[in-house]
Amino acid sequence: MFTGIITDIGKVERIEKRGDTHLVIATHYDIGAIDIGASIACSGVCLTVADKGATAEPWFAVTASAETLSKTTVGGWKVGDPVNLERPLRLGDELGGHIVVGHVDGVAEAVSVLAEGESRR
Repeated sequence: MFTGIITDIGKVERIEKRGDTHLVIATHYDIGAIDIGASIACSGVCLTVADKGATAEPWFAVTASAETLSKTTVGGWKVGDPVNLERPLRLGDELGGHIVVGHVDGVAEAVSVLAEGESRR
């Protein structure tokens, strides 16, 4: 579970396509506080940490399946792209946003955008 509140802006450092797609994302998070198998919302997509480390800067690695690539924006990411990051909600944390899960239930297409004051509908 997530709140939708971004807590870091990461950067795609490496993309490897070998069956599934493996991505390395640079972060400012304390890597010591991230467990292998932890979930991190990456630009709204819940991905599982498969590896982590620190070379020039801290990083974590995730794997995206073909289904993830077909139903999210992850397939369009390029090396150097910024990624909104959010750690999962812990029991007792202030919500501050709203409860979201980061799992895709369907795909929609925006058919129109209407100006409404200073916003868009």
